[in-house]
Amino acid sequence: MNIGIVGHEAKKFTPITKAKARDIIYSLLSPGDIIVSGHCHLGGIDIWAEEIANELKLETLIFPPKTLQWDGGYKQRNIQIAENCNEIHNIVVAKYPDSYTGLRFDYCYHCHTNEHIKSGGCWTAKLVEKMGKKAYWHVI
Repeated sequence: MNIGIVGHEAKKFTPITKAKARDIIYSLLSPGDIIVSGHCHLGGIDIWAEEIANELKLETLIFPPKTLQWDGGYKQRNIQIAENCNEIHNIVVAKYPDSYTGLRFDYCYHCHTNEHIKSGGCWTAKLVEKMGKKAYWHVI
């Protein structure tokens, strides 16, 4: 099965939430699965999914953005992930770590919730749902 794995960049994780995220990735995978992800240049879920796939000797379909902007880059990459997965898992954190210095939002405007912070993975997971496929959120 083609398993989409997306979520937050590395800076949004603490060592504890990173370990939990990696445990979630391991728990999602079975022999023969193909990992579909986006090779985020900021690290985090995409890169950990690739590392774990390599460790488990699983095939990958990786779609890095062609540019580091929404149009012509992230949007098209996210569409490729959605089109190429059978289901998607979006791994996100509930809150920013105290050390996080990037742009902050009070809620996830993709999901219209404050149960987790905003992630581009949410946009991709919502698109997967619109395509009639299963999307799962894992909030740490």
